[in-house]
Amino acid sequence: MIAFARRAFWVAAGIAAFGAARAGAQQDTPQFRSSVEVTSVDASVVDSDGHPIANLQPADFAVRIDGAARRVVSVQWISLATPAGAPPPPQPDGYSSNLNVTGGRLIIFAVDQPSIRFGTTVPLVRAIGQFLDRLEPSDRVAAVSLGYSGASTSFTADHELVRQAVARMGGEARNNEALMSHNISLNEAVEFERNDQATIDAVGRRECGTTGDDPCHQEVAGEARTLADAARQSANQTVMTLRSLLRGLASITEPKTMILISEGLPIIDQELDVTELGDEAARARTSVYVLQVDTQMDASTNRISTTRMGDMEIRSAGLDLLASSSRGTLLRVTNDGGPQFARIANELSGYYLIGLESEATDKDGKRHPIAVSVNRRGVTVHARRQLAAPIAPTAADLKPRDSVTSALISPLTFSSLPVRVATFSVREPETSKVQVLIHADIGAEYSSTTPVSLGYTVVDTKTGRQVESQVGDARLAPVMRGVPSALQFVSNLSVAPGDYTLKFAVADEDRVGTVEHHIHAGLVPAGPISLSELMVGGPVTSGDILRPTVGYTIAFGLVQGYLEAYAPSEDLPAVKFEIATSDQGEPLLSTDVAGVPGGRDRTIFSQTLPVRQLPPGTYKLRAVVSSHDETIKNLTRSFEVSPPAVLMTSAAVPSASTTQADIYLPVSDELLARKFDRGEAGRNETLRAFRATVAQASRNTFDEGARALSSGDYVKAEQSFKSAIRPDTDATAPMAYLAAVYAATGNDAQAAGAWQTALIEGEEFPQIYQWLGDTLLRTRDLAQARTILAEAAGKWPSDARFAKPLALVYAVFGQGREAVRTLQRHLEAHPDDAEALSLGVEWMFHLHSMGGVARSGVEDVKLARSWAAAYAKIKGPQLALVNEWMQALEKARP
Repeated sequence: MIAFARRAFWVAAGIAAFGAARAGAQQDTPQFRSSVEVTSVDASVVDSDGHPIANLQPADFAVRIDGAARRVVSVQWISLATPAGAPPPPQPDGYSSNLNVTGGRLIIFAVDQPSIRFGTTVPLVRAIGQFLDRLEPSDRVAAVSLGYSGASTSFTADHELVRQAVARMGGEARNNEALMSHNISLNEAVEFERNDQATIDAVGRRECGTTGDDPCHQEVAGEARTLADAARQSANQTVMTLRSLLRGLASITEPKTMILISEGLPIIDQELDVTELGDEAARARTSVYVLQVDTQMDASTNRISTTRMGDMEIRSAGLDLLASSSRGTLLRVTNDGGPQFARIANELSGYYLIGLESEATDKDGKRHPIAVSVNRRGVTVHARRQLAAPIAPTAADLKPRDSVTSALISPLTFSSLPVRVATFSVREPETSKVQVLIHADIGAEYSSTTPVSLGYTVVDTKTGRQVESQVGDARLAPVMRGVPSALQFVSNLSVAPGDYTLKFAVADEDRVGTVEHHIHAGLVPAGPISLSELMVGGPVTSGDILRPTVGYTIAFGLVQGYLEAYAPSEDLPAVKFEIATSDQGEPLLSTDVAGVPGGRDRTIFSQTLPVRQLPPGTYKLRAVVSSHDETIKNLTRSFEVSPPAVLMTSAAVPSASTTQADIYLPVSDELLARKFDRGEAGRNETLRAFRATVAQASRNTFDEGARALSSGDYVKAEQSFKSAIRPDTDATAPMAYLAAVYAATGNDAQAAGAWQTALIEGEEFPQIYQWLGDTLLRTRDLAQARTILAEAAGKWPSDARFAKPLALVYAVFGQGREAVRTLQRHLEAHPDDAEALSLGVEWMFHLHSMGGVARSGVEDVKLARSWAAAYAKIKGPQLALVNEWMQALEKARP
């Protein structure tokens, strides 16, 4: 029996290994705000059908401790049911999160097999399954056998596993009555034990036909004592096992519910032991519901008890005392238990936490009888018979590091601090193991490095063996300093290939978050080679793209793809990264990725792709791995494009230029960095217009400079144009072309200065405005560029050459409406400009998504459709991307 109780304790310890103090869950004990010290008492109040009554007030309760009335300070209904609503959105592929996770409940099925005859629980299995189906996914359930057979489980969200475990607990009770020579009932055996002479004489007359002290009567008395001893030992075994189980559960501070399935707990002289179980249940914060299986007759014998009602009372007495002393109830099951399980499910939806004015004796560790009643008719109150011991500190009362330790062994999920976890497998160098990269996004509103406490455990799913455990403190940085985002945690571990369960916990002051995540540690086969898992993230803050970044949400314009291939150089594959809207969708962006050696038979394929052009939404990064021009593997990983806090180019813009009505539109650095086209300056009509202003004496020198510029001889061109500049003549043309030499050689600052000088007398030349405006864009002197280009557009309103660069400047300065209108003027003159057509559709979406319009909602959508159609007609290179923008605009503006 001692060995059996020890086994039960380790079963409980196995459950408790998954449970301890929890922060942020809905069952945590509220802190009553009162001017007096408060003692907390929990109770449930149900109607005749077992439905909880949840609208009671302090005045409705009467509580007596040690027989004396105690003032009720406060009453709070603690709901354990999850509110109905839309299901939470699915997590991204490969990620696990505690977002939209409720606290859940802890429920233990305890099957008292030593009291149950074999096969008795079979009718209950269906009702147990229905009960489990009514639970929430966040509810954790355990199955515990109080006997020698049956596989117990720890708390798990796999409710089907629990159902199967209970179904295998068929019963172990011995039919002691069938082994007797005489028909003696349990009730009669107990009366023999109590030396009830009337019963002894009655049984003697029935079994022996006489009264007296003959061998028959001695045999009857011996069998009665044997039957009573067997009942006592069975009860002692159940009590010891339950005591060990409840003590193991005491380390879990969350409320728990035990459903004890039993045929009976006959107590002869063990009332005090069973009452003490109620104390253990109070310390463990466990309510015990008892389902007593009622069997009319054992199929293994034809005997019918002569005192059946008395037998039932004896078998029920201990169970009733246990349930009533542990805030539960006794329910008798005669069929499949469906109504009884339905009643328990109703009662589990919540309970009351009653705050009483404390007295010094409440914490003296002694027993104090408690009675709770309400002033409502037709209701039943379930409360403990003894004042519960003070509840251990919850995780909210602990230091962050202690909270992490507690949370790691808790069976429930904490969600007061949002956490999202992903893992990726790569090859462990020089070993047969796999290196698993662990990445966690913590919170969402951190803009600077923050100290947190965190830890994780890794358990082999097959064996249940813990292979890794870490707890410590760290200072974590957000995705981008200064921009509200998630803290980033990265670690790695080395494990053998296989399946594992990662439990990750983090605490920031009093907020705690936990996640359970499945790890499949293994490489990806691809024909003759092996691959790591594909990783996606960004931004690459260090500039080292040979180190992977991980992140689902991309808000800073670049996404990084990272993949490792393991193969000799002669078998090295080719890799292309593509971005599409689905696994098989047409690529919106694509690039070939060059491999970089990373060690023996290891090659790294890493590349960043610009995604600022993509409309916000979910996309797939696809790695197309090919060998000898044949695709051998496609790997995909989801990511989400999110608009940045301020949608604009990285160019510095004075803050004074912005207002609340500003709408910034995206402008890539490439659009602002157009190289100077010397061919434009060498066009005959352009040269003739400038040459006409050159003094006769300087024309030959100017012509030599123009020829040198056209041929790329910039040294000679510079010398010639400088020689053509004379103080007594108009220097506009040679100065403008000297600036062109500077621009052609990349000296934009000198070019801008020379063109500004040329404008003094050359205001009639639109080319100087155009060239100077483009140069100011390249040097990011955007304010001056806007002045120059706007002046030119006003001087030559019909000249469309200024529209496109001016639209870019308007977009950068938050003048989104003017930017789209100005780009429209450019496209009216250049309807086949694929770049402008694509930009127009993109800008129109951003303008509308931020509540703006260029003309009107209907006109804007119609105009964007025409641009998208024109782009498709000229077979623009980014047609899939343009279609994506157009679809996004159509959704935004029906």
